[in-house]
Amino acid sequence: MTKIETAKLLAVLAAAFPRFEVDDLKVQVWHEMLGDLDYSLASLAIKKLILESTFAPAIAEVRKAVAEVLNPDGMTAAEGWGEVERAIRLYGYCRETEALESMSPRVAKVVRCMDWREICLSEEPGVIRGQFLKMYQQIAERDRKERLLPQGLRNQMQILAERMDLKVIAGGGES
Repeated sequence: MTKIETAKLLAVLAAAFPRFEVDDLKVQVWHEMLGDLDYSLASLAIKKLILESTFAPAIAEVRKAVAEVLNPDGMTAAEGWGEVERAIRLYGYCRETEALESMSPRVAKVVRCMDWREICLSEEPGVIRGQFLKMYQQIAERDRKERLLPQGLRNQMQILAERMDLKVIAGGGES
């Protein structure tokens, strides 16, 4: 999205919310935080927020609305567990690769963390289900928070994390 498009979005917000003031600094900050988004997608999210709220949204609320527009039917943890149960019935513990390929990416990620064989052979399926649900929710929340960050900020964080890992390795461990 261009800076001019960002200014257009802010003008729409100012028209919808009379106390919402627009100045050059606000345009700059909003563009820095939302500039990685597609204008039509951000515009749709702004319209959604105008209809849902009596107060002007913050940048974080706009990014959350964009994420909701992009993924309106996010899978629940219980639906994810349903995928696991179906894969157990269809593939058993011997065909792990096929089972993982049949799952959505997030479900497969949780299953890999928990270990497919352990899930299949557990004598306490209720306990395994509870662990899966909790881990699924944690991973979904982390993914949601990550998706809300602008791509440039995600890249900067990744570079910083890699530098920190190199310092730890070069220093011989953590202190």
